[in-house]
Amino acid sequence: MKIKRTIFAAAILLLVLPFAAVAQTSPDDPAIMEAKEKTAVVFDLGRFFGYLNTMEKETPELALSISQLEQIYEIMEELNTIDRVEADYAEKLLVSLEDDLLTPDQLMQVDQLAIAKAEARTTSASTGTGTGGGQITSYVAGGAFNPIKDPAKTIGQDFATFFEYVAKKLRN
Repeated sequence: MKIKRTIFAAAILLLVLPFAAVAQTSPDDPAIMEAKEKTAVVFDLGRFFGYLNTMEKETPELALSISQLEQIYEIMEELNTIDRVEADYAEKLLVSLEDDLLTPDQLMQVDQLAIAKAEARTTSASTGTGTGGGQITSYVAGGAFNPIKDPAKTIGQDFATFFEYVAKKLRN
């Protein structure tokens, strides 16, 4: 009887231990810190779409052309299908969007919006609010990682809003 309990307890422990290890990952864990640095570009790409949305609404003289919107829409459709966005892929997309798609004036406006938002995030971070904890843990574990389409996060909400806007504008 004791042997069966011991075997049962060991089996339960083996099943639960991997989940406990992931759940107890500290923000100071080197793997988590490295993943945050590596995936920062994925969050930057996601924020980029929010900046484009803001630019479209607040700076009509810098509105995106139909050609630009078509290219952006294709990229956004693809991002909607991806469960795990890798940093290299996000970097490639972001560089292409900034260097090949936007005009210099549009890029300057997006950069100004990014700077303003970064300052706001820095202020929020100093008051103890953070983002991406569970997503980073999933990334480190090799799981899904696409904060760009996460409707529970501001980045995902902004992406969805801009995606709808672009789709509607292309239909008209």
